[in-house]
Amino acid sequence: MLRDEQPIVHSFDSVSSTQRAARDLLESGRARVGHIVVADQQTAGRGRLERVWTSPSGGLYATFIVPNDRLLAVRAGLAATRALEALGAAVRLKWPNDLVVGERKLGGILIEADADVARVGIGINLTTSPLGDATNLLDLGVRVDRDALVRAIHSELVAQESEAGILESYRARSATLGRRVRIDVTAGRTINGQAIGIDALGRLLIETGDGVEVVSCGDCLHAPVID
Repeated sequence: MLRDEQPIVHSFDSVSSTQRAARDLLESGRARVGHIVVADQQTAGRGRLERVWTSPSGGLYATFIVPNDRLLAVRAGLAATRALEALGAAVRLKWPNDLVVGERKLGGILIEADADVARVGIGINLTTSPLGDATNLLDLGVRVDRDALVRAIHSELVAQESEAGILESYRARSATLGRRVRIDVTAGRTINGQAIGIDALGRLLIETGDGVEVVSCGDCLHAPVID
């Protein structure tokens, strides 16, 4: 799909999750690559690592059905960030793909793939903050039309751009690079050190003092910022 083509949007008042709805629509042949699933609320929204994603009315809950590729996680975070920047929101990316303003979470991304097709789930707090340590666009002074934001994210997501350009733009918007971090890689194993880079596959490079660890997935915690 070209950037300027209008996508087909499947809209629902309520679903268990837009990821599950997108999967069901794909399996039944009612959706394909280029389609988007949007809901006013989710009753069983999921975040990364099977966490519950609280999804009341007042948020953007959308799944974008796109071709899978090795930098999709990077491109998805960048697409959401660029669309929000165009509205005046100073959003940055906490590795791997949390949307943050300062130390507060504004949104997140969950990607699930089957062979060559991926479902990119994006949740953004528009007018409410379901969790106490989160933020939302309204509190940031940004008013937005949800459907227009969905279209803007889609436009950024399908834009043609070199891998080098994508990675450069992602790194420039990283809230993690240069920070002391702790990565929970598996149950019982953590990596502590300084985030020094993001490689050509979107993996985080951490200087531990004993060498550089390359991390492809995990739960990232930033050390507190000391002024």
